[in-house]
Amino acid sequence: MIRIELTKLWRQNKIIPCIVLLLVLMVGSLEVSTFMQGQRLNDAMETSKQTIKEWKKPNPFEATKQLLPETKSEINLLNKQLAALKHRDGMSLREVAVKQFIRTYPMLSYSGDPIIDASLHSGEVEATRKELLYLQRHQLPTMLPLTIRTNPQTTLTNTVPVNQRNLFQELTQRFYVKGWEQIWLWSTIGGILIALTVINIFLGDILANEHDSQSDHTTWLRLQNYDRTKMVLTKLGVHFVLSCLMIFLALGVFLVYATLRNGLGDLRYPVQAWALGKKVVSPYLWLTATAEANYFAPLQITFIPLARYLGLLGIFGLVVLFLNSTLTLLINRLVRMRLLALLIMVALPLLGLVLPVSIYNPYTYLNGDWVVSNYLGYFLSQRAAVYPWVISGIGIAAIVCLVLALIPLKRKQGGHFG
Repeated sequence: MIRIELTKLWRQNKIIPCIVLLLVLMVGSLEVSTFMQGQRLNDAMETSKQTIKEWKKPNPFEATKQLLPETKSEINLLNKQLAALKHRDGMSLREVAVKQFIRTYPMLSYSGDPIIDASLHSGEVEATRKELLYLQRHQLPTMLPLTIRTNPQTTLTNTVPVNQRNLFQELTQRFYVKGWEQIWLWSTIGGILIALTVINIFLGDILANEHDSQSDHTTWLRLQNYDRTKMVLTKLGVHFVLSCLMIFLALGVFLVYATLRNGLGDLRYPVQAWALGKKVVSPYLWLTATAEANYFAPLQITFIPLARYLGLLGIFGLVVLFLNSTLTLLINRLVRMRLLALLIMVALPLLGLVLPVSIYNPYTYLNGDWVVSNYLGYFLSQRAAVYPWVISGIGIAAIVCLVLALIPLKRKQGGHFG
């Protein structure tokens, strides 16, 4: 029966188009990130040049026209930063950034302004300092161009004046142009839900099409001693394995493309996470710096290697795919109209991209980035990691859907498969 299912799906031209569509979305995301990074690098270099010119202007209120030693030191730092931007040298840029962030008032020099003002409230600068120290400790290059490390509260807690919005956007928007980093980016923008939508476009009617005419397409299967339970479990296996294979194949081809395009990146790269920690005493001098550094207390912003993040995300993705397969069977079981069942399966993941975040919204628990980074723990006011609980909950939901799909229904006239 497995061969029959695969042959049917192949003849319906569902497998290859699904892989191609997934691959197009992956490659498109990388290309957009690469293009936007190039634009921002050009802007950063131009702003750096303007900033250097401003620093070189003598102070009209000073008796001497000579530049102060502190000013000369700052100009040298800016020139080194400009050279790092021109040569796409993340290591040199990291060295400059560390020097800029370990002083009492840090600044991204090419922004032209101090990065600390009344707009920042939830520890973005403290997180950036921690990230730079992590990069220095592990001898890793920084992102190009350097930006403030944002967190899920950034857009919720910062009221940016109209005249600073462009600057704020420049200082917080990152561009992930390496293969492994792209996977992380997808998880932060709902990539799992988008992947489910694509899969469901092609495989969302794996059971409903057995009833898509006046004759019962399952009659032949029953004559071959394939009862309903065996048929449902077989279709579940085919749907789940195919879902995994299509994503893995598309991802594999994408990683080859990313390697040739910009490289895969370093799996030691720091990924922001939240864990229990002691109160942070900020080294910065403004009055609210310590309060901002402890915004997520009792959880503290920390960093984990990208490799660990991707491993946890991979397990999470497999569990979500299994839930999607069982839910597909259940909906196909309850909705006998093939087109309607397909539309429901395509629309369901998309709801997660538009519904408001809430602890009562099940899609909140399908946000892979929140679960893996444990930001969901802060959202739920939980002190411990919520990853195992979310994984268990999704698994239980999948089993419930499968059991409901296996429960016999009353046969309708015409001998339809119950």
